[in-house]
Amino acid sequence: MRISCKQTIALLLILVLLLTLCACAQERQTEPEKAINNAAGDVPQTKTGGRMPDKLPEEPAPRGEEWSAQPVRQTFSPEAETALGFLRDRIDFPATMFGAAYLGCVGGLFEEGFAAGFPAWLRETNEAMLGRYPFIAEIDENHIAGGAGHLYCIVPVDENATVSINRMLWNDEKEINEISEVLYRSETGEPVLLFANLDGMAYVSDTQVLITDNSGNTCEWYPAVDAASYDGAISCGQIRPCLSEAGDNVLFDFTEYAWQNAPQYLAPWLADGWSGITALGLAGSQCTGTGWYTHTMAGETGAYADFSLRFYPGGETGGAVELNWTYEAADDFEEMWSGFWTMETVLDGPSYVTVSMSLVGGVNYGVTDGPYYLCETYPLLISPSGEELLIGAGENGLCLPFMSQSTTACVLMQAAG
Repeated sequence: MRISCKQTIALLLILVLLLTLCACAQERQTEPEKAINNAAGDVPQTKTGGRMPDKLPEEPAPRGEEWSAQPVRQTFSPEAETALGFLRDRIDFPATMFGAAYLGCVGGLFEEGFAAGFPAWLRETNEAMLGRYPFIAEIDENHIAGGAGHLYCIVPVDENATVSINRMLWNDEKEINEISEVLYRSETGEPVLLFANLDGMAYVSDTQVLITDNSGNTCEWYPAVDAASYDGAISCGQIRPCLSEAGDNVLFDFTEYAWQNAPQYLAPWLADGWSGITALGLAGSQCTGTGWYTHTMAGETGAYADFSLRFYPGGETGGAVELNWTYEAADDFEEMWSGFWTMETVLDGPSYVTVSMSLVGGVNYGVTDGPYYLCETYPLLISPSGEELLIGAGENGLCLPFMSQSTTACVLMQAAG
């Protein structure tokens, strides 16, 4: 049978069409269904109603380092691991998804470079926090987002939580915030140090933090300090909460605000659980008051003596005070001081007592070249047991008789009875 030219061309066209259809079918089978999921009605929503990005731009991380989609899980020292576990237990409430703490502000680049300058700055400005939570100082560069601005430490409650951090930028045309830079991604729920609020104003948010736990709960947080309380040093404010759709705060703020203005030499005691003392704790409620004593060197004399400091209650914030001391094996008091005290109580940090006393008796009375009157303010801390009282250096450099110019702090024991 003869086949015409037209029939040949028709058969070739049919064959080409069949091959094209087979190729399309194979491509359709290998193509993921993300096109359907990217439809406008199927955009994932966060727990607080924020829009999850469809595609994450691959932006480089700050400090010139290439951002890694999944940083290697960090290992901490045993001490740091214990402190991290303690914190997670402390903040593990039904509604809480993560903890956050404010650590200060880095206004610019470090002259010696970030790797050398940042750890030194962190230690200098947050010594007490690092003593309580040593894992903060051990967070490596792969878990630090940014290099300047206001610094936050973020700790998910779920150690296997997914954490995403994006720098946001306002789009005037669309009137929405859009992701301008991907800072961090992790699926291991490790602590993260985040620099945010890059324009210097801590109450202006510019960064998005997304956290999803193993149960599928998601929260969206924009780190900032409440404008009503921010005074440039965050000494009187708190970081902005993260609210769920039900109105629950899913953020636990573990910032120790009262520590930020405390004398740096008190950091080891604060980290060990020493805290501010109340007027009742200092003087008691009985008319006989509460005595505190120490056996130490008398000023710059080089000789040891016994000192007794007794506070008497006289109101909610003050009362009378007596200070007597005598050298070892001596029968008579070397000096006898008497006066009044007032207190400013700060429970989370050092309290401050102002003492006004005059020299009223003792062997030195009338013959000493030293002062006969002193008025000074001293920081106070009470031990966790309540049996030890720490008195720090005076704000104006005036020393109590059991202190010297080289003394930064002196610990007194509560007297029995």
